[in-house]
Amino acid sequence: MKSYIKIVLIIVSLFLSVNIFAQKQWKLEDCIGYALQNNITIKRQALQTEIANNNLTQSKIDILPDLSAYESHTLSSGFSQGENNVKAVSVNSLGYFGVSSNLIVFNGLQKIYTIKLHKYDFQTSIQNLKVAQNSIAINIASFYLQVLSSKEALEVAQNQLEISKLQIERTKKLVEVGNLARSSLLEIEAQAASDEATEVDSKNKLDLAYLNLAQLLDLDTLKNFQIFIPQDISLPESFFDNADSIYFIAVNNMPEIKSGEYALMSAKSKVSIARGSRFPQISLQAGYGSNYDLKLLPAYPLKNQINDFASKTLTLNLSVPIFTKYQLQKNINNAKISAQDAEFDLKQKKITLRKDIEQAFEDALASFQNFKARSKAADANEENFKYQQQKFDVGLVNSFDYNTAKNNYTKAQLDLVQSKYDFIFKTKILEFYKGNSIKL
Repeated sequence: MKSYIKIVLIIVSLFLSVNIFAQKQWKLEDCIGYALQNNITIKRQALQTEIANNNLTQSKIDILPDLSAYESHTLSSGFSQGENNVKAVSVNSLGYFGVSSNLIVFNGLQKIYTIKLHKYDFQTSIQNLKVAQNSIAINIASFYLQVLSSKEALEVAQNQLEISKLQIERTKKLVEVGNLARSSLLEIEAQAASDEATEVDSKNKLDLAYLNLAQLLDLDTLKNFQIFIPQDISLPESFFDNADSIYFIAVNNMPEIKSGEYALMSAKSKVSIARGSRFPQISLQAGYGSNYDLKLLPAYPLKNQINDFASKTLTLNLSVPIFTKYQLQKNINNAKISAQDAEFDLKQKKITLRKDIEQAFEDALASFQNFKARSKAADANEENFKYQQQKFDVGLVNSFDYNTAKNNYTKAQLDLVQSKYDFIFKTKILEFYKGNSIKL
């Protein structure tokens, strides 16, 4: 009985968990967080960061002396001259083992600069990972807002279709009492059919927007995938920033700039490494080893052989580059060129960032002005439509004028929806450049 109850509880728990997942509505932050954890491009960049970290760790360990152990054993056979000139077979079994360690005492500080090189490469990789994360976050925000825009456009289409259906009923009554000709009813019905087609088209656009977002998230299925619809999205009423102030913040925070700065420091470290190769290299080598001969056993014990034949060495090596056929100078010159190129790359990134911010600011300002104009147009067309509807209901205007006013009202609403979400996205871009996270 207890086992039966346990099975029932497990089934109920699984049902509830599936139902909860099905009811989940994804917020913009949820979508971005999911993508940062699962996007393949980001995962691959994270692997590059791990490799850079491994290289940094290895460069630090390289300062330590190495340690090697070795052993060799030789078996040989041949004929040797014995008594009375009789040749005898001679078998030798000789061995040698030992350990050695080598420490680079000085090599022009190349190892120190190599550590710096890999440290800057690691930091560069981290910033490149952030660049990839920012890129996917912006793309998701764009697709997410497209879903919101398409959903609101669908609601506009549905409302307009409902208005047309109600107007058909009103027009039928007016035709029945003789206030309107039957042609007016046919034109209103034609308008309703057009509105229905608009609704279908809007529904298809919403489905496509959902598909695009789901594909960007790399979801396996669209089933039960619904985004959270915010009740109200705050919109700024005016602009208080300017492009220069935004750039001043961005140039000190954007990962692509930091990546360029670390890449420049890495390139300068390569110059120092190349210069270090011109200095003398001093190394210290220590070794311990011993011979043994198995043929002497058991008369001469192995332990005694090792002690008697042991040798210890301590060697100080000095290597001075005198003539390298211009190889060292070529390496130094190439490293300098690479450092200069990295400096140009950093300057180019800053120029590109400034241009992008200036363009984004102008786009946001134009979008803001367009949104205000569309808002006024939507209000004006709504008032005109209400006025034309009242006149149509009493037979003071024909169906053509009524449909024209209605279509203008519908277009004004759709234009307002599009301009609103375009303005929201443009402002989010500016917030992104100011170092703020992308959220609604």
